[in-house]
Amino acid sequence: MSEPLVFTLFARARASLCVKNAAGTLALSAALGGAGALAIAQTAPTALDAELADYVEMPRTASSDGRTQAARINVLIEEPGSGRLFVAEHAGPLSIIDKTTRKPVTYINFNGLPDSPGLFPKFAPTGGFVSGLMGFAFDPDYRRNGVFYTIHLENPALTVDGKPKAGVLPGLDASRFVVTKPIGMPANGQPLTREAVLSEWTDTNIRNVTFEGTVREVMRVQLLNSIHPTSDLTFNPTAARGSADWRVLYMSTGDGGTGERNDVLRLNPQRLDHFGGTIIRIVPDVREHVSTSEVSENGQYRIPNDNPFVSTPGARKEIFASGMRNPHRMTWDVPAARGSQPTLLAFVIGSNFGSPVRYETINVIRRGANYGYPLREGPEFKPESPIYGPLSADHTLPVRISDTVVLDKRIPMQDSALAYKTGVEGLAIANGFVYRGKRWPQLQGAVVFGDITSGRLFYARMTDLIAATDGNPTTLAPYAEIRTNLSTVVQERIRLYPPAPGFGPGRPGGPGAAPGGASFPLRLELRIATDEAGEIYILTKCDGSIRTVVNIR
Repeated sequence: MSEPLVFTLFARARASLCVKNAAGTLALSAALGGAGALAIAQTAPTALDAELADYVEMPRTASSDGRTQAARINVLIEEPGSGRLFVAEHAGPLSIIDKTTRKPVTYINFNGLPDSPGLFPKFAPTGGFVSGLMGFAFDPDYRRNGVFYTIHLENPALTVDGKPKAGVLPGLDASRFVVTKPIGMPANGQPLTREAVLSEWTDTNIRNVTFEGTVREVMRVQLLNSIHPTSDLTFNPTAARGSADWRVLYMSTGDGGTGERNDVLRLNPQRLDHFGGTIIRIVPDVREHVSTSEVSENGQYRIPNDNPFVSTPGARKEIFASGMRNPHRMTWDVPAARGSQPTLLAFVIGSNFGSPVRYETINVIRRGANYGYPLREGPEFKPESPIYGPLSADHTLPVRISDTVVLDKRIPMQDSALAYKTGVEGLAIANGFVYRGKRWPQLQGAVVFGDITSGRLFYARMTDLIAATDGNPTTLAPYAEIRTNLSTVVQERIRLYPPAPGFGPGRPGGPGAAPGGASFPLRLELRIATDEAGEIYILTKCDGSIRTVVNIR
């Protein structure tokens, strides 16, 4: 397998805190917090200004009290080779937007609760900022086989049948759909209130806007609660038919907030007997890679033989990388140079306000790597805890299988690439991508990312992120802001409607919510996307709108 790199954006290092040192490099002031001076080995990029334009406002949805609220859009992906955009909303709809007419049409509605018209009767559209329909990905061979994959969240406490409802989609064949045994998550006696469901869909006619075909459940994952769930899935876009990564799926799961606890669950992100705080790698189609993989326990997918923990007793063989808090989004970079290896970026949301160390992060994730959470976040190490004791002087970690089983083997703690601290640029890192489009040469080869709460956009050179992963956790890539008027235009839009519950002032991200005096008057709930040409779309959940970039200077 050509080994991908995974970057977890540790983006809490404000450019204004950087000062030139005598060697001509940039050092980050100790004001960033207890790590001392943070070395930044490259000069910072130049701040840019961008103009945005409305593209489409998704249809508003009805709430239980009779009001309408903004569509909570969270993922946008262009359908391969079609000129259509697929857009996922937490509330349940997966819609298609024709790029010519810009008219959204509901393709599949996942929300099958009693008062909703969708498919899944245990669907969980509420319960925190992340809920419901989490993500989707087109199979690399989609144009030929019509296959795509989705992740949605369910409430296991509901006693109804978990199979898709009959008659909702006239062309749906759910005869192969079997509710599988969920993969467990350590709970220390607590009730597990969510399950993530990975489903495979096969559309027999991808030219129309109606789903016609089959669906089956690939995997079901227990989740401790509604925070930091199974969020994203992606395929290596450079893998060719016959290669070890062809049609091999990468999927991320957060830690459920356990890394901030003071009991035995605190070390859940370090354990290899479950999926929390990890990126996994599987073959979802059991007909692929038959000679180089083994069939899963539930019989619905395969596990590649070259996964790093296949031969580790007690470890989940699906795990590819571990030790993260909430790797909620991933994206691949494919350099233009012939023969270059692809790079997978994973964007990890950092600790909450109760933690003494709070960073949003970019780690370069490699096969079998451990990113150290909760023992380290970004460039800083956590205070010693009786739960895990003192850290070793060489910053290596034991291979921990469970709360009681620790192997006599140590591995280096993987360092970060970029970081910003809570309250500096915002409160939670959004997703991002490496710009490989043609309209904005200023961004060519740059990682473009943002903050969920403040809605601010930033960029950093991809080469700087790679250089920053030098084994020294205090070395970080510099970044700069892409200034927009997004906050202003969003606030003007929501004056037309009351904001969706949880997204107005006074909620997390509202005035006074951030430490250090920072104030974010509205939680914008920013997401970023690109089309097949690599051009940029800006999504904001609080007003249900999609915007494009029309100028950068």
